[in-house]
Amino acid sequence: MDLGIAGKRALILGASQGLGAASAAALAAEGVAVTLLARSAAKLQDRVAEIAATGGIAISLVADLTRSADLAPILGDALGYDILVLNSPPPPPVKAGAVDRSVWSQQFDAMFLNQIDLTAHLVKGMTGRGWGRIVSIASTSVQEPIPGLVYSNALRAGLQGYLKSLSDEVAAQGVTVNTVAPGSFATERTHSLDAAFAQRSGRSHEDVAAEGAAGIPARRYGAPAEFGAMVAFLCGQVSSYTTGAFFRVDGGSSRGGI
Repeated sequence: MDLGIAGKRALILGASQGLGAASAAALAAEGVAVTLLARSAAKLQDRVAEIAATGGIAISLVADLTRSADLAPILGDALGYDILVLNSPPPPPVKAGAVDRSVWSQQFDAMFLNQIDLTAHLVKGMTGRGWGRIVSIASTSVQEPIPGLVYSNALRAGLQGYLKSLSDEVAAQGVTVNTVAPGSFATERTHSLDAAFAQRSGRSHEDVAAEGAAGIPARRYGAPAEFGAMVAFLCGQVSSYTTGAFFRVDGGSSRGGI
């Protein structure tokens, strides 16, 4: 399917690996010129090279979402972007009774305030042109809080509230705003979490991963490319009437009816 977005310009946050990188690759395959933003220059160079090797157009922007000063090149870009994919590095795990104020402040900037600043700036250009796509990579914790991930549970839910409000305001100007919540995907983070649990429990990495997959109705971890395809679809012309929505891409793991 031709999504009709060739020639558009996209900014993807947290694009050096995992689902951010997969989203960038999917958009580049549709002919979108992608800017990959992340903290690691080396990883970004690898992702840009991979996209270029397939004929895509990609550049990198090294920035830390916890530092608003790093975002100045975007906020000062007169051209703006047609597509914005919001994404942030996962915060450290913590229980509700053990949160730290300094970590709250750091994660608030990375997961909430700086992403809102970018969105509010770039959406002006989108509405002015009468076309735009904003897709947020969130978590199923927005609807079902995950034990031990309090920073993520709270801040992702707050960002979702902002984006839902924004979707109402810009729909008539041709801009859609949607959220995609991943379940368990075969990414670097999932592998590292499985490996850490295997070490703590004295089990093999393979056994832990197999157990994790067995708990998913699809009986496997998702492939990052499957998630990227969903993001690209929501950025396409065919999705012009889809906005303010929350999509779970989790192999059937979520038990909520809506």
